[in-house]
Amino acid sequence: MDGSEEIDRLNSRLHWERGGPLAPIADQAVDAFASRVEALLAWVRERAEERPLVSLFFAFQLGLAAGRWGPRRAKR
Repeated sequence: MDGSEEIDRLNSRLHWERGGPLAPIADQAVDAFASRVEALLAWVRERAEERPLVSLFFAFQLGLAAGRWGPRRAKR
């Protein structure tokens, strides 16, 4: 066995033991998700610059909705 063949074999074995065959697929999925989130944030930033009052209104509405979805407190 050649020295380079041995190195290739050990590298592939190390890659398999580290993440297995699903690691590259998971990396691609995370990268795709991150790029979508970045695009969404850029779009929101653009819209907020164009219409700041509308953006402020939507942020207020989201805050109210998040407050209602929170844990229920005991009513007295």
